[in-house]
Amino acid sequence: MKNNTSKLLILLLLVFPAFNCHYLEADEYLHEVNNLNNIWTQRIDIRKAWAACYGGIPNYTDMVGSWPFNTNYDEGHGGLDNYSNLIFAQGKFNADNPIYNFWSNYYKAVRTCNLFLENYHKANDKLLVQGEVEGYAADARFLRAFFYSQMLELYGPFPIVSKTIDYSKTEELPTNRNTQEECVNFIIADLDTCIKQLPVKEDILSSELGRPSREAAMALKARVLLWDASPLVNGNPDYSAFKDAKGRPYFSPAADPLKWKKAADAAKAVIDLGKFELHTVPANNGYTTVPLGNFPGNNVAWPNGPAGIDPYRSFKGLFSGGKSYWNKEAIWIVNLPDQTFNLSILGFPRNYNNGEGALYTARVCATQKLVDAFFMNNGATIEEENRKLYNDMGVSENGDNFYIKGSGKDPSTPLITGFHLSNTNAKVPNRCLNREARFYATIGFIGRGYEQNNGTLYYADYKANALDGFLQSDRPSTRSGYPIVKWVADDDQKAGGSSDKPYHVIRLAEIYLSYAEALNEYAPGDADVLKYLNLVRFRAGLPGYSPASKEIMRERIKRERYVEFAFEGKRYFDSRRWKDAAKTTRDTWGNSTGMGGLVYGCNFTAADGSFYDRAVIDGYVFRPKNYFLPIPFQEVANYWGTLTQNPGW
Repeated sequence: MKNNTSKLLILLLLVFPAFNCHYLEADEYLHEVNNLNNIWTQRIDIRKAWAACYGGIPNYTDMVGSWPFNTNYDEGHGGLDNYSNLIFAQGKFNADNPIYNFWSNYYKAVRTCNLFLENYHKANDKLLVQGEVEGYAADARFLRAFFYSQMLELYGPFPIVSKTIDYSKTEELPTNRNTQEECVNFIIADLDTCIKQLPVKEDILSSELGRPSREAAMALKARVLLWDASPLVNGNPDYSAFKDAKGRPYFSPAADPLKWKKAADAAKAVIDLGKFELHTVPANNGYTTVPLGNFPGNNVAWPNGPAGIDPYRSFKGLFSGGKSYWNKEAIWIVNLPDQTFNLSILGFPRNYNNGEGALYTARVCATQKLVDAFFMNNGATIEEENRKLYNDMGVSENGDNFYIKGSGKDPSTPLITGFHLSNTNAKVPNRCLNREARFYATIGFIGRGYEQNNGTLYYADYKANALDGFLQSDRPSTRSGYPIVKWVADDDQKAGGSSDKPYHVIRLAEIYLSYAEALNEYAPGDADVLKYLNLVRFRAGLPGYSPASKEIMRERIKRERYVEFAFEGKRYFDSRRWKDAAKTTRDTWGNSTGMGGLVYGCNFTAADGSFYDRAVIDGYVFRPKNYFLPIPFQEVANYWGTLTQNPGW
């Protein structure tokens, strides 16, 4: 019994790492595992240790408490003043109080992977089939590379820890940060090994879908190389004085254009597999597809144009669950604690189903800046269509004859609105008319209708003191007026979701746009730049772009990534790697072009028609030092003189 209890304790520590310890000391809690060889000799135990390696994946769907990077800065706004993601975006953190300590958490996760990689060969249970434990080890290696890739993007170069620590040899403790080049090379070497060892996607058992595949390792390699090629870390003069104790610069002082080629080649390798496709569903297949906007080429069939597919249902199907949960666009999907609830609850108004989930709805919402970034249904920007297709003021009385029909449930549109009803709360802002399909699949708004579980229709009303609106209480509010409906299915009838919701860590659209970006930087004018950018556009029901300069194509790709990946955890990292995050200029509508500055939304404190006016709802802070998070002060203090803090902290 004692031995079994000890084994259970060790396994629990693997899954739930100890708290109140710094990143290298954490390993002391597991040091005795090396003396418990039988933990690695039984299949049930080694599977638990393998599963523990996954425990370091952050809960990306907890966008308030666990992972703030999906819904802060120029994407989202927190629904309560004490939400961690909102406090983070307001810049109220420092090295003494970093709010989120990913530094230690990732090292604990890496340690778990290292421990597995050092001991899996001891497995000799007869219940193990040939190659099974080696497959688990390949997973652990992939996860170590993944954790380190996220550390690289959040903190910059880190001390590479490739094995568990022997504390009797203090001189060997890896407290010196490696350079960017060394970190990237280590990650890529691990991923190259994984590409040889991991199974192809189709060989992963249906009961274990979500395990990394060979293709996932290839896609992660492309992401890491794109980061390494980007202006933030590739010849950035702002970091010329950022060096280690030996005087070595952490980042290369000179930009290397070949890094863009490496990133492009890695992304193209995934594409050339021919295994993945952008998820599409045919037009008018038992339903009426909303007409495409008015633009040349709107009758050209997919994949050479947008015709013949339903852009709304194609994009919506990626996230709303049900029969499209697994599809050919998915490269790596994870299933995290409370995932379906966390994602679904974002999109429902507080009083839906008589207040079902009222304490959890509206935890985060979209900023006006993101709403403005989506295109019109003819592919133009709102700036280009201002006072034509786009009207920034007031509410619509008649809809737009596309998605906003205005007659409750209407078979000609998947959206429920109610212009023809006497209910004044069903009025939709004019700025939400004539927008592209991804807008309606991602962003909610006042007047959007929801079918309740008793069959009645409920129309969201986010005006102050309305049942869904801002309240001076401890309940979260949709302060911008735009909830996140990306993971809400049109047939969901409960706030926690009626079907499981997927969370894509990597999908093919990312590979397409990463390839287009890297190729545009290295070989501008190459036909593939337009080809893969336009494929993403066509799937959204938009016209393709025509050839343009490198600079114009760069901005097009940036905007496409902004709207395509809203709330998927890309924008925070993209804006930083492009060195756009610290910009202080404003656009036509007053939005900051960087991640700091004034935050706009609807006038959530208004109980009348002035709710529809643009209003400042908050202010975010992004300083140059915020390009990398601070290493927690205690970690630096523990290894004073060897562990270098990030600039500005």
